[in-house]
Amino acid sequence: MRIGNLDNEVYFKKVFSNIEVFEAFVKDILGFEVHVDKIETEKVLVRKTSPIKFKMDIFAESIDHRVIIEIQKVDYDYSYDRFIHYFISNLIDQQSSSKNYQFAKEVYVIVVITAPYKISDISGQLILDDVLLTTLNPQTLNGQVREMYKHKLVFLNPNFQSEETPPEISDWLDLIQESIKNPENPQVNTNKPAIRKAMELAEMDMIDPEELYEAKNEEARRETLAVIKKMGFDEGKMEGIEQGIEQGIEQGIEQGIEQGIEQRNIELIIDGHKEGFSPAQLAKLSKLNIEEIQAIIEKYA
Repeated sequence: MRIGNLDNEVYFKKVFSNIEVFEAFVKDILGFEVHVDKIETEKVLVRKTSPIKFKMDIFAESIDHRVIIEIQKVDYDYSYDRFIHYFISNLIDQQSSSKNYQFAKEVYVIVVITAPYKISDISGQLILDDVLLTTLNPQTLNGQVREMYKHKLVFLNPNFQSEETPPEISDWLDLIQESIKNPENPQVNTNKPAIRKAMELAEMDMIDPEELYEAKNEEARRETLAVIKKMGFDEGKMEGIEQGIEQGIEQGIEQGIEQGIEQRNIELIIDGHKEGFSPAQLAKLSKLNIEEIQAIIEKYA
């Protein structure tokens, strides 16, 4: 069995937007069960809570409408600032008015980082952790945490697993890491039903042509960004460059479609001309004018 690399956004979303996989993943990472009936991808907050527009890779709300959970996949080392912003924006979105500052729902954001961290803490110490947790709970001067909120931002990095990594979390980190390092023969815990389901969804033989096409575009985007990043651009510039590349890919696809349609029209006109159709008849069939038909015939016939 060969599985798709889960550092590719297309394969990642296919696997983790499956309800069975999503619910099992959330239970193992967050420690509680959640039940959802719908999972959205690339969701944008309806209310404007931030001057920065962002999309949530995978988003779901519990059936009882008490919990919202977002899963993000990222492969850049500047992700902490970026996703703390997403986390806070989701929290602010829960507050309905200036008269009621209570959070309407519990908010959980899980960020999966597929590249090694290159970020440091405020002392300059390089961060080498498999799991990082951020909460809103205050603590006393002697470090005692006062549990007031359940909201949580969780960072997972499969590159820094250790013997201390909880096995239920390690199973998922293994899946992600093996899909990248050993896709031909991934060594994962297939005794866990959700892991087996994830493997089935990621199996390359089960990837349809459209998904494969999108995945190749994603690979091209990441390769381009990797080259640009080596040039030393800061985080702010990288954000703009990334958006520009995405727009460029979309425009490239549109141009490719347009070029494909144009080429098909040329072929039909030349074939029709050889069959004896008049320029007027070909104009009706192709929706081009007679002058354009004649120009194509003169150039290609």
